[in-house]
Amino acid sequence: GLRALGAARRSLRCQLFASACYVGGGLGGAAVAGTVGSAWGVAASTVCGSAVWWLHLRSALREHHQNTIREVRTS
Repeated sequence: GLRALGAARRSLRCQLFASACYVGGGLGGAAVAGTVGSAWGVAASTVCGSAVWWLHLRSALREHHQNTIREVRTS
């Protein structure tokens, strides 16, 4: 959705955040509980990344709808 709206900066921010969460969750989970912890850390980071993508998409859609010019008919 962000790519379709041409929101490249938002898309980049989301991708960087999701990647950092993925690495941090995987390594943090592995440090705490080994392989199973790593799997749970990656799963949790995927959920967080998805939430960030969704929130940015909603903001971009709201911004897109506000910037559209509505047609006014006088007759």
